[in-house]
Amino acid sequence: MQKQTFKTYFQNRIRNEKAFPAVLIAYLLFCIASFIYFAVIGQTRNLLMCLIYTLFLPLIMVVEKKLHIRLVAIFTFLVLFIAVGSILGACYDLYSILPWFDVLLHGIAGFTFACFGFTLLMKLIGEPQDSKKFFACLLFGIMCSLAIATLWELFEYAAGALLGSDMQEDTIINGFGSYLLSGTHNEILEVDGIVQTVIYYGNGKTLVIDGYLDIGLLDTMGDMLTCLVGVVVYCVVIAVDWFKGRKRLFRHIIPQIEDMTMYKVPHEEFVLVQGLGEADELIVE
Repeated sequence: MQKQTFKTYFQNRIRNEKAFPAVLIAYLLFCIASFIYFAVIGQTRNLLMCLIYTLFLPLIMVVEKKLHIRLVAIFTFLVLFIAVGSILGACYDLYSILPWFDVLLHGIAGFTFACFGFTLLMKLIGEPQDSKKFFACLLFGIMCSLAIATLWELFEYAAGALLGSDMQEDTIINGFGSYLLSGTHNEILEVDGIVQTVIYYGNGKTLVIDGYLDIGLLDTMGDMLTCLVGVVVYCVVIAVDWFKGRKRLFRHIIPQIEDMTMYKVPHEEFVLVQGLGEADELIVE
């Protein structure tokens, strides 16, 4: 059997599903336009981000071909929407303009990676035909999404600790409880009603904050909880769709095990060997 190249695979993929390439092209155009824009205004970090994010496109094809799965159009749209959202948030400062936008992205990420986790186990045990396999895939999707969320938060922490970035964004709060300030773990010192914090630098300068600065904890936990909300939505949507017997959303959201018959090469290059039952193979004449 002749091994299919990435070029042939990509051409056949586009030929057999029109929505999929439309999503990829729209994403590519956005990255190129953003790259040009940031190059013109001289923002090096942002143009490099746009360049790096274009790598999502070949990565999608590699994941599909190597894992023999088909990333359906809606799933692909959600993945690339998260990538676009990251550019909009960090490069176009949408995180500051719309504070809830980061929450939206983490919720969608929780849903999307849970769907991908469902497919990973389905790849190992086959498409679920009964409740036992279905719940196994559903649970694996939950664990996969939460694990990816944890790894992402560790990455944000490492970026701050090693590179001096602020991916774990700070939050202004007006109170907290502390065992450290109380001097014992048998009592919490409650500090409430903070209206101002003054930071004194060694050179005599000061920085005044209207409240108290939480350095990343609330952002991290909020992101994890938002991811969990996305996972809950995934459970409800997929379970209801499955047990009602429709499986419409299932087929349009969950990446599917690749059907190799969708990507058959031209007949003049290959012939089917008959008599092999379900294990028929395409071979070169």
